[in-house]
Amino acid sequence: MDERFTQPLKERGIRVTPQRAYIWRALVGSGRHFTAEELREQVEGVLPGLEVSTVYRTLEALNEAGLVVESRLPEGPRIFEANQSPHPHLVCERCDNLFHLETADYQRMLESLNREGVGFEIRELHVFGTGLCAECAGHHRDR
Repeated sequence: MDERFTQPLKERGIRVTPQRAYIWRALVGSGRHFTAEELREQVEGVLPGLEVSTVYRTLEALNEAGLVVESRLPEGPRIFEANQSPHPHLVCERCDNLFHLETADYQRMLESLNREGVGFEIRELHVFGTGLCAECAGHHRDR
């Protein structure tokens, strides 16, 4: 396994196993969100017989180490991605594609909420917006 994918695990004290290394590689290499089931399918070619429970345990270890972020979309499955700066997700109601808002927008939102003085220090904020992406909105108007 390429050192680029094992080094971040070692640096955070995670025991490197083939399962962990290949799951981490799939997350980092794709730059997209996955369910645990999708990740299992993604690495099935190199790790035949991999159980989805192993994928979940690996994702939990990576999450605790700060390498993976877990999100839950409204009425959707748990999704995982390689840790990036916190960011809101936008979900298209028609095509189910997932989009990110810029980190600066998220930071402004978080700072604004903390300034309001409601007596609650927000450390993490999960924001999900639903609507139509530009492509689906264009198809919607063409009808």
